[in-house]
Amino acid sequence: MEVLGWPMGWIMFACYWLIPNYGVALILFTIITRVLLFPISLKQQKEQAKMAFFRPKLEAIQKKYANNKEKYNEELQKLYTEEHYNPLSGCLPSLIQFPLLFGLIDVIYRPMTHLLRFGTATIDQLKTIATGLGVNLSYTYTEQITILNSVHSNPSAYASVGSNVVNEIMNLNMNFLGMDFTQTPQFALTVNGVFNVLLLIPILSGVSSLFMSLVTMKSTAAASGDNAQANAMNRSMMFVMPIFSTYIAFIVPSGVGFYWLISNLIMIAQTVFLNKKYNPKEMAEKMAADIEASKEEQRRMRQDAKKKLADGTATKEDEKAALSQKEKDRRKLAEARRRDAEKYGEEYVEVTDDDLK
Repeated sequence: MEVLGWPMGWIMFACYWLIPNYGVALILFTIITRVLLFPISLKQQKEQAKMAFFRPKLEAIQKKYANNKEKYNEELQKLYTEEHYNPLSGCLPSLIQFPLLFGLIDVIYRPMTHLLRFGTATIDQLKTIATGLGVNLSYTYTEQITILNSVHSNPSAYASVGSNVVNEIMNLNMNFLGMDFTQTPQFALTVNGVFNVLLLIPILSGVSSLFMSLVTMKSTAAASGDNAQANAMNRSMMFVMPIFSTYIAFIVPSGVGFYWLISNLIMIAQTVFLNKKYNPKEMAEKMAADIEASKEEQRRMRQDAKKKLADGTATKEDEKAALSQKEKDRRKLAEARRRDAEKYGEEYVEVTDDDLK
């Protein structure tokens, strides 16, 4: 987490320096990370359009090789290569969330390192004083937060570290709208007789994740088509992610859950925008129309070239244009075979239609 926390810490430090309010800085941090990840989300949207375009070819392969798994996998990989499609590209935006999440956990657990930018010597000095005061620092990962709370409750005890250090700690407020983002939410309606406001973060995190799953599933419907397996997976993820989000928000500091909540809201808006701007179904239809238009243009050029051949006004370029793609492939393969036959002293074998399949 420390390795992942280093870059996240600098981003959060810049946000907090710009707006010295922890909650607002965390919102700004979330916006920045989502902007940095936007190109990946855009690429994923375009990959969905590509999948929607060659979906009929995929379904044909599934039907043709339903009883031959090895041949099916071979043809599927061939199709992906021809279409320049990466089946794992859709997972990247989700997978990249985890490094961000773990990095943010480190940032929240170690505010003296990432927000106050204290050196190791200063932190060790604070730790020594806290230990001498009987402060329990047995849980290493929360020791910085524990020390901060100790300084806030008894600042004079840490005077030997320097007034500037103590003042910086006293001015650091990790609360937002009555919520202490260093605390982990408890599954209880009240805490010490007071309404447990932190309970709202995991609940809202789960609800926002559910809405995000619904929006995402709608946007991927065009790419999935009538594929029962893909649709079943999407439906299962619709419930898995909200449960996962809620669970995570209950076991980490509430600041992480707040980040997850804001991130989900931004993702919902981003998905709606991308689906309108780059709708997979509309993009697939446009790709098909462009290809058909290109084929029609090639047919027209061949017809014009054939007319020139007939009246004797054709150039070499016209002769090439008059050939169909199949005939071009036939000539290329025949030329390659002639070269190999001459090079290795083998018998030349004529190209057949079966060789061009």
